Amino acid sequence: MDTDSQKVRLGALGIVAVSLFLALFARLWFLQGIERQEFEAASVSNRLRVIQTEGPRGRILDVNGKVIVDNRTTIVVALDREQLREKVSGLDERDEADLEKIRTTLWSDFEVTATALNSLGVQPPLTAEDIWNRYTDKRYSPQEPVPVAEDVDPLVEQYFLERAQDFPGIIVERRTVREYPYGPLAAHILGYVGEINDQELLERGAVVPGSDEVPESTTTIPGQEPKPYEAGDSIGKTGVERAYEADLRGTPGERTIEVNAKGEMLDVVSDTPPEAGDDVWLTIDIDLQAHAEAQLARTVEDIRGGVTEDGRDITAPQGAVAITDPMGGEVRAMASYPSYDPRMIVNGIPTALWDELQDPANGLPLNNWAMQGMYAPGSTFKPVTALAGLQTGFINPANDTYYDQGTYELQGCTGGKCEFRNAGGARLGSVDLPRSLTVSSDVYYYWIGENLWLGRGTWGDQALQDTAFQFGLGDKTGIELPGEARGRIPTPQNRKEAYDANPEAFVTDEWFTGDNVITAIGQGDVLVTPLQLANTYGTIANGGTVYQPHVAYQTSRAIDPTEPPGAEGNFEVVRTIEPVEKGQVDINPDWYGQIFQGLVGVTQEGTAAAAWGANPTAWPFAGKTGTAEVNDKADTSLFAGWGPAVAGETPQYAIAVVVPESGFGGDVAAPLTFDIISPASNGQLDPVCPALDPERSECEKSKADAYARLAAAQQRQDEQAASGGVQAGGGTQAEDGAGN
Repeated sequence: MDTDSQKVRLGALGIVAVSLFLALFARLWFLQGIERQEFEAASVSNRLRVIQTEGPRGRILDVNGKVIVDNRTTIVVALDREQLREKVSGLDERDEADLEKIRTTLWSDFEVTATALNSLGVQPPLTAEDIWNRYTDKRYSPQEPVPVAEDVDPLVEQYFLERAQDFPGIIVERRTVREYPYGPLAAHILGYVGEINDQELLERGAVVPGSDEVPESTTTIPGQEPKPYEAGDSIGKTGVERAYEADLRGTPGERTIEVNAKGEMLDVVSDTPPEAGDDVWLTIDIDLQAHAEAQLARTVEDIRGGVTEDGRDITAPQGAVAITDPMGGEVRAMASYPSYDPRMIVNGIPTALWDELQDPANGLPLNNWAMQGMYAPGSTFKPVTALAGLQTGFINPANDTYYDQGTYELQGCTGGKCEFRNAGGARLGSVDLPRSLTVSSDVYYYWIGENLWLGRGTWGDQALQDTAFQFGLGDKTGIELPGEARGRIPTPQNRKEAYDANPEAFVTDEWFTGDNVITAIGQGDVLVTPLQLANTYGTIANGGTVYQPHVAYQTSRAIDPTEPPGAEGNFEVVRTIEPVEKGQVDINPDWYGQIFQGLVGVTQEGTAAAAWGANPTAWPFAGKTGTAEVNDKADTSLFAGWGPAVAGETPQYAIAVVVPESGFGGDVAAPLTFDIISPASNGQLDPVCPALDPERSECEKSKADAYARLAAAQQRQDEQAASGGVQAGGGTQAEDGAGN
């Protein structure tokens, strides 16, 4: 029995031993065969590093091919952390104790570097702590130089190159940054670039160093491969730079290097150079933009400190101009005052400058008031109300005239405000629709506003507002630039919603007749942006098509980057940005004729006649003044219109001008509009020259030559006229109309 038991036990042990050996051999075979490739791949991955090099951003051009944003080379003093790590070899930055030893070892070098940079006048002043913070900044790749001072003088570069042995780990590089040949012009349209932040990295599918957050998505252009980002890259923050980031961003280059266990570079495995981004062509005319900005700034600065006719102080904290092409929604100019200089922030925004730009006392210069400012439109809203009256049928051939006695009393009113009046109580007598626009009869529009509300059983309780919505008012225009305001068109429904959300702020949730009456003249809770207002008048000008405003019309790639991008044959179009029709407003030819007649009358004999007066532009101009009341402040001055306003001619410009806290529309906004549009309409718009030499010198010389030729031609013409003229075709030049 004992012998049998031993045999059984030995047999069992043998089976176990064989099983263990088989399992061991199976595991060895698995490690040698199946996992070998995985280990090899991981090994390669651990010793290879990929370093991205940003590609130059594409340029931005105006509608005529003038480069208004370019790139330039800047000098950067940076830390070469690879070299510095040799000095602290053997210490691990991930270990707190070692990190403190590294800090102690490098501190004196950083102090010497900071002292040298400060003595050379580098701004802002630096400390050793600043340089240490850059050294430990995890947003930068371990193999990537970390900038310490940017945009430094060439003398700083020379200083460090000559003393390289005295500044271990300090290198001087040349990098590409944005250049603005026309200085601060169109700053709000162009925007600026800055260092990508963590949220922007995630939105573009990039991993944030030191974060466990999962990237959301990759922003790209349909049909194009996404362009990768990493910490430290530049990205468009506002304006066109942000809106067309996917086009403008260059394709990064990739440098693959081999490193050892300490992360030190051993060899360059591959090197793919970066590619420049695509150029973006704007619809903006930089000459018109410059003229609009200059006239806006001049007007605001001239009127500040004055007093309105009703004794209120003119503060004019801001102002805005929007000019579009009525036939496609192309923005030709968009001026906002005050403005800022993007050249001041190409290397980041210093704290002091940021505080200054964000201070309301300075007018918030970073705000684009042309699309972010919301203002009561006042009488510039009257064409919308007129059209609402026409669309409902309330205004018709048998009912288009009202006798304006200067005041208007609501029908059957027994409480609250029952009487409304014209500005100054002016009695304007019998007015039809065209005349009501020309002389700006508030009473006529009180009459329409009240009756549209009283007829709500037939036309609905927001017939007036529905017409405004047809123009896109109360909503964003859809312009591609970020930050656009929606404006506001008050309705009985949103009054109730506002009350339900905050009952303490309202007496009641009801909509009264008086609310409709005040809305009809663009007051009360009506708010529009200057861009919305220009787009509204552009829609009337073209007969009813609502276009989405846009500031770019194509992107391109230069064939020869050394030649001007706008030169004929030197670019290929990458994509075209077509006009977008957002809707249609019902304006039949008869209605159009009435509104057209009334608005042309404004500049010929009405509330803007003093601005046009004895100095007519080359075109007749249709438009409307507006004076919007603001509690305890001077009125907002407005003008909106289009030209040429000639039957059968295509309108070229729709314009809106708004200057808050400045007085009557006919006193400020209308003259400002004339000053902007007059030279644009008669071909005398002064070309603007770049702010930089040598381009500026060449441009100024070209302008001087052109002016000299014009002066010589004028002198010859004057001499001919003085001598009786030159016979040509049976008459004198004067008789033939030459020069008129």
